[in-house]
Amino acid sequence: MGCTFFTISCEKSETEIDLPAEETSEEAFHSKTGNNDSEIEISSAILEPLLHKQYDASLSKKEAKALFGAEVSKFMKENKLTSRSSSYFYFQVETRTSNYAHSQTDGNVWARFNFLTDQGNLNLPWTRLNNAGDDRENGAWDFYYFGTHVSSINWLEAKSATLALQGTDGWHVRYFDTRVYSWKQSSSATGNTRAISNPETWLDNNTATGWDFYYTGNVGTGRTTFN
Repeated sequence: MGCTFFTISCEKSETEIDLPAEETSEEAFHSKTGNNDSEIEISSAILEPLLHKQYDASLSKKEAKALFGAEVSKFMKENKLTSRSSSYFYFQVETRTSNYAHSQTDGNVWARFNFLTDQGNLNLPWTRLNNAGDDRENGAWDFYYFGTHVSSINWLEAKSATLALQGTDGWHVRYFDTRVYSWKQSSSATGNTRAISNPETWLDNNTATGWDFYYTGNVGTGRTTFN
């Protein structure tokens, strides 16, 4: 999409501080990204999450991640994903909705993820992050687990990601993280890589068909090496 702007991001602490709710009685247009009411071309090649779980706002990041980690381990075992070849890799996506008034959304949420490998750039297709019932509640955590097939690679680094919302039901997103864990791979691997971002921004549009989006910039750190 030709985005050339960059942000600086760092790992968030284990202690989460709740945001105060805004004193507004009606939802209004809030986006300040400069990208609202854009057009996004989504091809027929769509990456679907293998697993999605939502956790209540009362949980800390550490608690939510621990619960999801257990769900991933159970899911991989039950679906025999550990028997897949090294041409598959798995990654985790985390978002947290802010607790401002009207920050929750029923709009379409999509994302795109970019990685760097020893074979060059790996730009994955758009993926749906819509929840069953479209229920992104105030303060809630949403965790997604993905697996994708790629040509044989020796290492991989998270590079950047884009988060997009369609429609007029605005969403204030607080966290948007991409993580690759060595212990969640189907083959032997070492090292972790991540693209951590704190958008703290509204995604919103004036039209039902328009898209607003947030681009993390090249904020990735670390490397996962496949042995």
